[in-house]
Amino acid sequence: MSLALILAASSAFAANPDLTTTITPPSSYAVDTSAAWTFTVSNISNNRDAAGVKLFIQLPATNTSPTVYVMGALGTTGVTAGTCSRSGTLITCNVGTVKKTKSVTATVNIALPQSAGTIDFSTTATTTTSGDPTGNNTDSDIGAPSYVTVAAPTVDTDVDNSHCTGTGLEAYYECTLFPSSISTHVATFEADGDVTIPGYPDYFGAWTVTGNVLEFYYATTAGVEVEFVGNGVDSGTENCWEGLSEFPDGMGGYSAYVAPYRVCL
Repeated sequence: MSLALILAASSAFAANPDLTTTITPPSSYAVDTSAAWTFTVSNISNNRDAAGVKLFIQLPATNTSPTVYVMGALGTTGVTAGTCSRSGTLITCNVGTVKKTKSVTATVNIALPQSAGTIDFSTTATTTTSGDPTGNNTDSDIGAPSYVTVAAPTVDTDVDNSHCTGTGLEAYYECTLFPSSISTHVATFEADGDVTIPGYPDYFGAWTVTGNVLEFYYATTAGVEVEFVGNGVDSGTENCWEGLSEFPDGMGGYSAYVAPYRVCL
């Protein structure tokens, strides 16, 4: 065999690393309760180590503007090899060399809030070793915390509403990042399913609780002005729902403005 053919054959069987990533969510977790998410980078190659490996973890982001925050209360982060640091909603783990057939796992503890939108996680890995096919280097997952069932009032009951208003907001958690933006008012959930607002006799409405979901609306003789849908987030001494209020525009649509609400008995 000629030298050229030998070199060509050697090149054809050259060993390459092959990184893949996976996200493993907690098996079950409640809203606002810290739980561990794992992000794994594996070198599934049987032939070559991957050097200079970095694992990037994109945490769920708020829809606040102009600054974006992590959508949830972030706890500790750890990794089985290397070190991790966070900038904004991105965690970067410098894990070094991942040997062939081996893995490195990062763990992120986070308490996810109620959100009207998706709570997105994603991860990707890179290596300084050439030849890694990148088609399997990325994974994604959507957080889905469980909610609690809050018992519906059986007598006329005042409820405390805390809320902020903006565009694009999806969670009351976003209001809590800016406490000065939060306003409050009291409404009365009457036992017959009607809603009144003390001090605002021109307003009326109705409320229902089905499972862990509360729905209500405020209206005047001109039509419905506020519609709310939220999930139960607390139990015990404080019973609350969190969700999103929207404002009908009178033309079959809704205003661009929304108001995340926290409604507590």
